[in-house]
Amino acid sequence: MKRKSVLIISGAAVLVTVGLSTAVYQQATEHRESSDSQLALTYEADFSDDANLAGAAENLFYGKVTVVKGQKDLGIGIETQYAVEVQRVFKGTVTGVIVVNQQGGRDADGNVVDLPEDDTLLQAGSRYLFATKYHPGRKFHTVIPVHGDQPIPNGEAPAPGIPDANGDGQATMSDRWVAAVQNQNDLSTAPPAPEPTEEPDEDPTPEPSPTAP
Repeated sequence: MKRKSVLIISGAAVLVTVGLSTAVYQQATEHRESSDSQLALTYEADFSDDANLAGAAENLFYGKVTVVKGQKDLGIGIETQYAVEVQRVFKGTVTGVIVVNQQGGRDADGNVVDLPEDDTLLQAGSRYLFATKYHPGRKFHTVIPVHGDQPIPNGEAPAPGIPDANGDGQATMSDRWVAAVQNQNDLSTAPPAPEPTEEPDEDPTPEPSPTAP
């Protein structure tokens, strides 16, 4: 059975289908403060694909987690907030120290709960590639689960097989995300749904042959 985790943030909802590196991305106009939900579109996107991740994110950047600020249950389970120092921006306008929100946290016994499978809680002192959506009502940036919080100890480390995006003669991990933004996929519209095919529920019963008088 496929397990799914739901992340609701301002302007979007993300459902991660665990085990297939696939996410269902729902564009929405829902805010947590509002009871009105107006889903605009739903479609599948593989967020292990850098171009899809860059296309889905409002902000794509390197940042260092400086401190765990706390956690809240905002209606879909525990979520944890962190202070993050922005160090390099590939997409978006984030600067300085911001609040990053992650689905998941710890219960009263210290057990990790509500965390999408294959994701891990962010750690103070560690550096990550963040792909986020901004929630203006709560003023935090929620990470896209699993692929939107990747540990990046050294963004200038060599990255074999990655294009040299800045033309300096050496392909690095940072070049990977420059290229991802340059080649990002537009996830603002859903691909057309396939036309349904009409098939009979069962083979029709043949008409009986006329009998001779």
